[in-house]
Amino acid sequence: QKALFYILSILIPIVGIILGIIWMNDPEPEKKVVGKNCLIIAIVVTVLSCICWFAASALSIMPAVSGY
Repeated sequence: QKALFYILSILIPIVGIILGIIWMNDPEPEKKVVGKNCLIIAIVVTVLSCICWFAASALSIMPAVSGY
């Protein structure tokens, strides 16, 4: 079940954020750890995808700006 949540956090970050918030509020310590990990994974994946998107966008503009 933990592996499924981690995979969902990677593939669909919003699900990871929601799962992380819900499971971090659980009184069971193991669920808190899984929730925290899902939240961290989802945030890292979101940030990396934004960085990649901006980099790809900047690289596609470069030929137009440089005159080639």
